[in-house]
Amino acid sequence: MCLALLTIIAFLITALVFKSDAKLAEQWTRHFSKSYVEAFTQLNNQTPFSVTEASFIVVVISCVVFLAWGFSLLGNKKIWGFIHRLMVIALVITGALTMYTATFGVAYSRATLPLEKYEGEVVKEEIKDVATYFVEDCNNCLNELDFDDKNEVIVHYSKKELLEKVRKEYKQFTGEYYFETVPTGKPLLSSGFFTSVGIVGMYFSVLGEAHYNTYLTNAELPFDIAHEMAHGIGVAREDDAQLMALYVCLNSDEPLLRYSAYLHTIDRIINLTTYTDNPDDYKEVWSKMDQKFYDNIRYINNHWKGKMFLYDFGNKINDWYLKTFGQKSGTTSYDDTPTEVDPVDHKIILSHYQSIYYKNYYDNVK
Repeated sequence: MCLALLTIIAFLITALVFKSDAKLAEQWTRHFSKSYVEAFTQLNNQTPFSVTEASFIVVVISCVVFLAWGFSLLGNKKIWGFIHRLMVIALVITGALTMYTATFGVAYSRATLPLEKYEGEVVKEEIKDVATYFVEDCNNCLNELDFDDKNEVIVHYSKKELLEKVRKEYKQFTGEYYFETVPTGKPLLSSGFFTSVGIVGMYFSVLGEAHYNTYLTNAELPFDIAHEMAHGIGVAREDDAQLMALYVCLNSDEPLLRYSAYLHTIDRIINLTTYTDNPDDYKEVWSKMDQKFYDNIRYINNHWKGKMFLYDFGNKINDWYLKTFGQKSGTTSYDDTPTEVDPVDHKIILSHYQSIYYKNYYDNVK
């Protein structure tokens, strides 16, 4: 028992050493993590339920039983029996933490995400046209979608088919940086708990599973599950996973996927109009947005009202987790970077989201 625990600790220390250097982390992720995660992703993609949740329940119940058993032995003055049960629990917890760190935690330190973004000059005279283009495409998506009397998007195919549409978008990402096997999206049976703490998705690398909160509205789901699937192909950092989700949904031929991208991020490209020389551009571009957009947002806000009553607690835990694994900005890493202006030549420096929008614009219009 002691030998097994020491072996796990030694493996954890090894993983942490690789995590401390970007080049080592990259090699570890491309070889060890990739092989391990893909094997379990392929296996668990075949199961219709969350193996992660089932395993968690089994582990928690087992630990409680062993702890109770240990205290009963302690009551009978069987000290070594009590210590043995505690060591079993420590072995399970340490083992799970070690495997998570080895299969995912190290990837937080890997190389920069090789996602193509716009790197050209931002011409002030074009900004309004760029923003208008996406507002009009958002309106086109809205016109192709149906809504119920509550202004919720109606999906005319199964949720499984919707998730598969998102999953197929990831087939375009090839190369050594990305894992080849994309996880399917699985519903969280414990969505009520995750909702209370403000979590809309979860990825667990040890079993290669991406999950979504079943409370998500139909318009929110594609973008949020795309974020979790990004984790599943080796993209650990939250800001990178957000960029992947935006790229995947924005470049999709599916109106619902593109609309999901707009729902989460279109304000960022419209906000760029505040950098033109015309102060009316911002209001003018927003005025072109279809009323269905605002109605759907109103529905979504009402849908979540009162459900995330432990959000602050959940956010603090998530912030601590991200900073522990090396994402220094914590939960703010989910947000876009700011738009900046170079103090010397006064050139506009796009935010990360805006650079994805501009890349899409120049690929499809210019």
